[in-house]
Amino acid sequence: MIRHPKNPIIAPKDMPVECSAVFNAGAVRFHGKFLLLLRVEDHARQVIFHTATSDDGVSFDINPEPIDYPLRAIEKTYGSYRFDPRITPIDGAFYICHAVWITGLGCMIGMARTEDFVHFEPTPSLSLPHNRNAVLFPEKINGLYARLERPQDSDSGRIWINYSPDLRYWGDAKPLDIPTHVWSWRKNGGGAVPIRTSEGWLTIYHATAKTASSENYYLGVMLLDLEDPSKVLHASRKFILHPQEIYECVGQVPNVVFTCGAVETGNGGLNVYYAGADTCVCLAQTTIPELIAACKE
Repeated sequence: MIRHPKNPIIAPKDMPVECSAVFNAGAVRFHGKFLLLLRVEDHARQVIFHTATSDDGVSFDINPEPIDYPLRAIEKTYGSYRFDPRITPIDGAFYICHAVWITGLGCMIGMARTEDFVHFEPTPSLSLPHNRNAVLFPEKINGLYARLERPQDSDSGRIWINYSPDLRYWGDAKPLDIPTHVWSWRKNGGGAVPIRTSEGWLTIYHATAKTASSENYYLGVMLLDLEDPSKVLHASRKFILHPQEIYECVGQVPNVVFTCGAVETGNGGLNVYYAGADTCVCLAQTTIPELIAACKE
């Protein structure tokens, strides 16, 4: 992947509101524009979501008003914050999968539905803790919704796939048998929404490994079977992006590249939006054929 020369494309100084970090943005096409759903942290480290839109996928107009997102009863009782949204279009609507941290209970998966990115309707239920990095597939598979998840403890975690008839009740969960490499041995989790190709579901994910000084995040890519996405057909032996630039190595969490969304640009092109050091939004560009080749290398 090739980093855009304007990186970071959105930094805290670019925001129309006071904030300490803006990162881990969901990404999608909406009304012909590129749309990002930004995770924004203020100086009290409270998390809110803002939308940003762009004609070219590089220069974004940021809505100064945060989205109005209704709370579930359990969130009102215990208190919560949401983060790391992924956006999946299905049948004319957009479904947002995000993590929900509920005070005293831990991290869970929440979902919401919108048609206009102004009005949001949360789905009735949350996952059990501890779970995060949920990525909903863009179509039903064998009549069921499917999503990638990362149930985890404090020291490890790997990608699972889960199925649902109605986006409320989930089951038949299976771990993905992703090859482990030196750069991915500690954790792996979902990243961008999978893209259907003739070769399989093209899936960009993140993985981590401990170094002498930190836990570094990397991006990898794999192809999942179209009919049974619990099966990994091919996975790249090498990472496709690693922390290298100053905005990826220095920030709120050092040595992190982390994606929550990628958008096709036409003619096989792909914009991958990723966070640098949990502080800013960055852009790397590639093509779907290149990523498929990397999986099969």
